[in-house]
Amino acid sequence: MIKKSRRNIRTITIVLLLLLLLLSFETSTTTAKILNECEAMRELQRGGISRTFISNWICLMKYESGMDTKLITGPKGASNYYYGIFQISSGKWCTRGRVGGICNKRCEDFANDDIQDDIICAKTISNMDGFKAWNEWTKKCKNKPLPNIRNCNRRRSIS
Repeated sequence: MIKKSRRNIRTITIVLLLLLLLLSFETSTTTAKILNECEAMRELQRGGISRTFISNWICLMKYESGMDTKLITGPKGASNYYYGIFQISSGKWCTRGRVGGICNKRCEDFANDDIQDDIICAKTISNMDGFKAWNEWTKKCKNKPLPNIRNCNRRRSIS
């Protein structure tokens, strides 16, 4: 009877460990969305960005986040964290864990696949500080060749 009870406990323990392993694998395989230039262009247009400036915005997104919609980096100087495809700073523009900052948003809201709220905040940043607010734009985009979006169609072709 005791051997059977130990065997049952061992079996239950193994099953629980396997379930925990599967659950941890499931959450660790969640991947971020990496936009390509044409997807980024469509999102920016949807967010009201003028086509004239889209190449600058795409360049900024490429060098700030690698076009990764869920990227969170930091802390960098004064314990600021940076969120989303535009790497929006928790030091000024948003607040970690609650609504706040100049954009009046939770920083974590910028680290998801919906970048429309990111675009609204990025436009606020740009209106206040220009593209120079982003170091990577200044280093890698200003007075440099910008991404060519001429081959991006406004509408996807129906196959």
